[in-house]
Amino acid sequence: MLEAVFKDQGAFVLVAAGAVSAAALLAYLKARKHTRRPWSYAGLAAALTAEVGVTLFLPSAGGGSRQCVVVRDLGEPFATEQGLLNLAMFLVVGFLGVLAVRRVVPVFLGASLLSVVTELCQGLIPWIGRSCDSSDVQMNVLGAALGALAGAASVRAFRGALRPLTSALRPTLLAFGTGILVCGVVGSYWITPLAVDPTSLRIAGGAEREAARQAVTAAFGDHERIVNVQVMPGWNGGADTLLIGLETGSAELGGPDGEVFSADFSTPPEQPGPAGFPVAGATAPRNADDALRTATSYAKERFPWALSGTTATSTPVGARAESGWVVAWRGHTDGVVAPTRLDVRIDREGHVAALLARHVKDAPTTFPPRRVSEKRALAAAAAYYPGEVSGAVELLAVRRDGTWRAQWIVPVATAPVTAAGAPVTAVDVVPVYVDAETGRVDERPAPPHGLPTVPPPVAEESVETVELPDS
Repeated sequence: MLEAVFKDQGAFVLVAAGAVSAAALLAYLKARKHTRRPWSYAGLAAALTAEVGVTLFLPSAGGGSRQCVVVRDLGEPFATEQGLLNLAMFLVVGFLGVLAVRRVVPVFLGASLLSVVTELCQGLIPWIGRSCDSSDVQMNVLGAALGALAGAASVRAFRGALRPLTSALRPTLLAFGTGILVCGVVGSYWITPLAVDPTSLRIAGGAEREAARQAVTAAFGDHERIVNVQVMPGWNGGADTLLIGLETGSAELGGPDGEVFSADFSTPPEQPGPAGFPVAGATAPRNADDALRTATSYAKERFPWALSGTTATSTPVGARAESGWVVAWRGHTDGVVAPTRLDVRIDREGHVAALLARHVKDAPTTFPPRRVSEKRALAAAAAYYPGEVSGAVELLAVRRDGTWRAQWIVPVATAPVTAAGAPVTAVDVVPVYVDAETGRVDERPAPPHGLPTVPPPVAEESVETVELPDS
């Protein structure tokens, strides 16, 4: 997580390091004249400067929403990297604070108030670019308490003297109470609490990491090394998803019993170079037929279940297959596209650049009566989400509350949004699901239907025009 937070923030890291060093030096020089613990004060000043820098000055996006997320599950932040980092940050503040001032209660209350003020600023000030979250305060306060206790134990262990608990208690409580009261008034007028269920990524457990390893090994053997595994909680009662960081790409494993696996090795335009999984014996494809042969060779070795009872199609990604071809295997049951599917994108080098595999073991053979036509499904989708249909409208097998249903999927494209004078670069495509029995739109998410055949937007000069023979 630290790598993701500070990625492309070299200037900030340099400025922050300078500020932390300067604060520590000034605190040391000042404390040396009045106390025998100048190093403790230097450490405390450095920790406080780092906290303020990271929480209020680290460039980000999304702050100033005037909302504060209140997470109902108090146990959630203990299973997330962000929660543990928040705890660790204030644990250091509490520990060094007690070593410096030798008072436990003022340090704990001061650190707690600092956390509340920080979150309030994140919710109110747009340029901060960070969001207000009750979980952050929870972990900050806990970290401050543990740090203060650890600091007190450390002082006692080295036979140092702590100030009595009642020392400076009255002014401390007065300052803390006043600060909390001001924060409460400001928050009640300008902050809207937003109660949510757990949404943060959490650290994967042993069984989840093993499931990720098995999925990656099945798809790519020992070619790809797993860097990180996190868990994204399911939405609206859906299954959790494992987010798998790979050495040269990323992957996801989700759905009931981990039936959906996807991977992507696409490289950004600023980092060109070979990527993807090399298929044994494959050469650079010249057309859709070559890509089909390469993908079939890969599927026979890695996903043989996808070739039984299905038909394969090979579709170029982009007008001239600039990003390769998507080879898709689909089957039908009772006139409905079966849930089991495999999509493989073969790039211009003959490598597997992206993959989507869904292996459903309890695939249905019958469905409830289908009374809604494609025309009625299009009308229902248009009423629910205005826009242009962008892609094929299909009748899919979708699992809802443990029961298989036939639902129309209508891909609706939003209207292009462009800056003044800028060309249209891309549009968002929203899948709208219309139940084939009731005709009602189903707002719940469903597993991905397949890999996109429209490449991501790139600068015109970066696209190489290639003359291709007819396929």
